[in-house]
Amino acid sequence: MNLEYLDSPHDHDLLLASQINSRPLRRLVQLALGLSTESMDLLTALTDRLRTAEGALADPATSGEF
Repeated sequence: MNLEYLDSPHDHDLLLASQINSRPLRRLVQLALGLSTESMDLLTALTDRLRTAEGALADPATSGEF
């Protein structure tokens, strides 16, 4: 795939996001594009907490990772 015509890194990210098959995940990625590093860190932390709450990640408070 030739990406030479794209002007900015954001354009590359948008193109890649548009190729995600899962509609909810694609929407989440598209909404996150352009966020500051701090906001991306918050989003990642929130995602980790949600996955922990759903049992998809070990709870760091009880797994001895501190």
